[in-house]
Amino acid sequence: MTHTLPRNRFDAACQFVATQGRPLDAALLAHGLGQGSAEAVMVALIAFQNPDGGFGHGLEPDTRSPASTAIATSIGLRLLARVEAPAHHPTVIGAIEWAAAALDRENGVWPIVGPDVALAPHAPWWTWSEGFAANWNGFRFNPTAEILAHLYHWREATPAGLFDCAEAGLRRALAEIPVLESAYDLKCAIRLAEADGLPADLAKPLEALVRRSIAAHDPADDHASPFDAAPTPASPFADVVDGRIESALNALIDSQTEDGGWAWNPDWSWGFVDKKAWAAAHSDWRGWISRENLETLMAYGRVDA
Repeated sequence: MTHTLPRNRFDAACQFVATQGRPLDAALLAHGLGQGSAEAVMVALIAFQNPDGGFGHGLEPDTRSPASTAIATSIGLRLLARVEAPAHHPTVIGAIEWAAAALDRENGVWPIVGPDVALAPHAPWWTWSEGFAANWNGFRFNPTAEILAHLYHWREATPAGLFDCAEAGLRRALAEIPVLESAYDLKCAIRLAEADGLPADLAKPLEALVRRSIAAHDPADDHASPFDAAPTPASPFADVVDGRIESALNALIDSQTEDGGWAWNPDWSWGFVDKKAWAAAHSDWRGWISRENLETLMAYGRVDA
């Protein structure tokens, strides 16, 4: 018998996201359920956008700085694409303009954060330094691959030179990297491999790299999930993780907490940096992952009708 999330537990999860999650996650879930509009998502998302067009203000919960960062802007672009925001919308225009200005054109990458991350409490892994790029594989995939993926969605509104530069950087990375070891590099590479518009000479080697990397990745890595590769059964890379999906779905259903949400990784804490800021980040993460877990269970038909 297929293990499913009972309807009362689904309702409890929806209530948790609506009351305990950020307005953005509540709006995203309502939109996904057909109970809310794309416009409501946009209104909630705009609260994280700066006058320079980039996103900050804790959109990535572990960076509480108001300053625009590439990691937060990659998330903003992801959500704008998700709700099919039109290219002429000011929020999209601003995000594209920020991306064009922030691109490191010498290396064809977007630095994941900058020195302004220090304007507010943040997780220690986001502490900027002169050698920061070495900690993040030169930013060649995280966040560059994801930003590039979403900019293809509004290709006609994006400066052509931006694609030329970023694609040149990607070509160099594909020639040098046999496998992606970081779960976050891999997540970003998956999003780019699934994007429309990637030139054929990049699409084929990128797909091969993603497949190799998914197959080689440690299933016990707390930073990764088979749903990164296959958020729905129709995902292009679902066949690579097919043997792990059933047990992962069962574990997802069984790990729901009494309050209706899902717990955040207990080993992933930076309360020793700033207890108040971490409490806010932890709450934001719980709403985020609870929404994503519900979306996964719905995509796989694991919620009682």
